[in-house]
Amino acid sequence: MINLVIPAAGSATRLRPLSSYTSKAMVRVNGKPCIDYILQQAIRLTDIAEVVVVDGKYDDIREYCSIKWPNIKFVKQESLNGPKDAIHLGVKELSEPSLPLVVWLGDAIILDDNLELGTNFLLCKEVKDHHNWCMWDGKSFYDKPTHHVDKGVALVGLYSFANGKDALDAFISNPDAYDISVALNEYGSSRFNCKLTDKWYDIGDLPTYYKTCAELLKYKARVFHSMEYDADLGVIRKRPDFHNQHSIDTIKNEKSWYDNLTPEQQMFVPRVLPHNTDLIMSYESGTLLSDLMLYETLTESAWEYIIDKVFRIKLKYFNEPVNSVDFVDSFSKASDNMWVEKTKDRLTAISQFNSLDVNTILAKAADIAGASKPTQSMHGDLHFGNVLYDQQTDKMKFIDPRGKYGEFSGTYGDDIYDFAKLAHDLYHGYNAMVVNVPCNEVVRRVFIKMLYKYNLPVETILDGGLVLLAGCIPLHYEDPARQQRFAYYVKSQL
Repeated sequence: MINLVIPAAGSATRLRPLSSYTSKAMVRVNGKPCIDYILQQAIRLTDIAEVVVVDGKYDDIREYCSIKWPNIKFVKQESLNGPKDAIHLGVKELSEPSLPLVVWLGDAIILDDNLELGTNFLLCKEVKDHHNWCMWDGKSFYDKPTHHVDKGVALVGLYSFANGKDALDAFISNPDAYDISVALNEYGSSRFNCKLTDKWYDIGDLPTYYKTCAELLKYKARVFHSMEYDADLGVIRKRPDFHNQHSIDTIKNEKSWYDNLTPEQQMFVPRVLPHNTDLIMSYESGTLLSDLMLYETLTESAWEYIIDKVFRIKLKYFNEPVNSVDFVDSFSKASDNMWVEKTKDRLTAISQFNSLDVNTILAKAADIAGASKPTQSMHGDLHFGNVLYDQQTDKMKFIDPRGKYGEFSGTYGDDIYDFAKLAHDLYHGYNAMVVNVPCNEVVRRVFIKMLYKYNLPVETILDGGLVLLAGCIPLHYEDPARQQRFAYYVKSQL
């Protein structure tokens, strides 16, 4: 067990006009507030007894956490007397200050999975411009030195103390000191180990903020792809694992989907540059609708507008009748493969389902396959994690399509699949279960309303979403607890 103190009194003044009147810890990076990156990563790494956030003149962190993280304790730094004073205020609020302490600055996005929180270490990185950092050579600390510090490394905003009482005493002493390094010296510089990281991300100003947003997109890439950002061209490059045929085929099919879009459809996707093996796309502004759903409290009318817009784009531009005789001739078999055979193959790897569960799911899949009709265009993975929405321009961009239906590469598909994908997310709560939070009931209610508004087969689409949720369980093999959440929900709906 550790205590976690998050100094977060600073405002995002250097990010204006992007974030006026906003605490820096509430700046969204790809839709997610910094405070969420910190709390989710800390919880992933260790057990936490108590969290204290020290905020400043804005109450936006309190308002957000009252819904998302209701057990957090807050204390206000009335006068901005520096980070040491903020930490001092935080540690004084701890119920059991003798526990190991971790101090994590509220604007420090750190995604390193090899941190032993609660041991004595300082998180550092190697930098060239020593004068912009607090440097440490293992013995002494140098706050923004004018000279180059020999063997110096930069402190990047995470400080871990094995002895909570000694840490409390260190922050209480020298009450007029401004910098954290004063308390670190008091605790004892020689007690700390240096932990170097290359997974620290800065949002200090607009250029570094945009760079961080682009770099963190790689964490949304599939495990068998790599993703790179070119800041000069403003493009994202998806490169397959050339030793993995599935990875190669996936990129190939996705490229085929983009290549076969009509000019009107191309208005709803990133621009794609020609390349024989890689997929190179323009980096688009906006927020994933999944992040809006998870991290924002939009009104029901706002969700009605957004979800209605998704439905209209899908029905008007990605729902035209098929014009391929070959696809029509093969559609019955292709539909059966997509709904029944693929589901059957995946269910064999799910130990949580008994034979009755499997037969019930496959019966639903067969009914959906029989009810589906061929269409010229299907996205194939149309959950909210693949829809970018720019609230400034009201533009939507669809990303990460499937690009294959049965044996047919390109845009071909059926008229149920995309709506079933939306159902598995908006109604059944796929993205909420991924991060283990409650499903957004407003979104669920609005989604049902839109199905009726556009006279779509409600029961078939909801059953399709449940079948797709069951079928995705083996794909989350890296997180057994998540698989269990999926399986428990599916069984409860059968």
